Amino acid sequence: MTANMKTEVRVAHLRPDQVERYEQLHRNIAPGNEKHMREAGIVSLRIYRDGQVLLMIVESDPTLAIPDRVINHQLEEEWHHLTGNCFSKSWQDASEVYRLQKEDAKG
Repeated sequence: MTANMKTEVRVAHLRPDQVERYEQLHRNIAPGNEKHMREAGIVSLRIYRDGQVLLMIVESDPTLAIPDRVINHQLEEEWHHLTGNCFSKSWQDASEVYRLQKEDAKG
């Protein structure tokens, strides 16, 4: 991992009747949406589900973001509308509770 990497963890809650729809939307993400995320410097984005609880881990490198990129606002708004209807509680930042890291080489 480079020194510029940034990791964000977020949590959301799905409506019970929207779990399958949310997963279906993510099986068919438009290529434009993925392009938009990569151009924003996102290197990795993973979403996990446990029941109705979602956990999203986003790793990004700001140095990879295209500074003057053209944002397709219509595509972005459409995606947020489609997925937003699935949530009972939208994405919130999660607090880090514990971190184990590689020991310093000095020992």
